[in-house]
Amino acid sequence: MSEPGAKPRSTTIELVVWCIAAPILSVWALLSMLPVVSLIRAWGDPGQSLIALAFLATGALGLVGGAVVYRWLRWDQAAAPVVSSETRTIRAVALSAYALVWMALYAL
Repeated sequence: MSEPGAKPRSTTIELVVWCIAAPILSVWALLSMLPVVSLIRAWGDPGQSLIALAFLATGALGLVGGAVVYRWLRWDQAAAPVVSSETRTIRAVALSAYALVWMALYAL
């Protein structure tokens, strides 16, 4: 018989991770719009415009657009594989870490 506390502990850890990741990703999605303003303000200066475009491309909309294009190119009419909740949680942690680094670099 398996240990009765094994699954609830895993579920609790996933819940804590998602409670931390959700606000980080929400704030990042909002801050990802700021490079549009930076691009408008830096119009005419090629260096500042390229920096604003780089942040715009690597922000939330850029990654969502890239993911959509990637899925569209790899679409093969077959059903998508079911991903486990542990894998989704690991992806959320990785994306949250990326978002934190992106926001720290944008703040500079």
